[in-house]
Amino acid sequence: MSGELTERESVGVEETLESFEIPITRNVVIVAMLGGFAGTVLMLPVLVGVPGLLGLFQTEPITQFAGFAGFFGLEPTLALGVLLFGLGGTIVLPLTFLVLGAFLPPAEPRYLRGATFATFFWTGFVPAFWPDAAAVTVVVFLLFSLLAHWVYGLTLGVVLHRTTGIPQHQV
Repeated sequence: MSGELTERESVGVEETLESFEIPITRNVVIVAMLGGFAGTVLMLPVLVGVPGLLGLFQTEPITQFAGFAGFFGLEPTLALGVLLFGLGGTIVLPLTFLVLGAFLPPAEPRYLRGATFATFFWTGFVPAFWPDAAAVTVVVFLLFSLLAHWVYGLTLGVVLHRTTGIPQHQV
């Protein structure tokens, strides 16, 4: 026994991987976008609602988020910032998750990959929306923004997992 896999053992592993492959189809893309929309809606009470009740929510970062609209001759506004934020959560992030989700931990349960994915994007969200405020406000911002991203990611992961499955593919 040299510890090497026999041909029969290696074929069994590949057959298992191939039978588990879930392709990215139009239906999967639509479900992912619906999951992204649901996640965006469900994260808002945590991201905006609770900090708003505490008097800590500021709209200026959302307006700044729309700043790149100036390249297209549009004035950055709160409404445009909200629209871009919603489109990102409904279209951009779900499509990115469809590609990357297959490679994220944990192996099981697969829907938790959505939380892993959202945590990665939270690390970009934090510096973009960092509040210029006291330490208590910063801690509340970090806590609630992370919780909101986990709500988003778990919603996206659960919706995909329960409907079409989280795509598993080879690159």
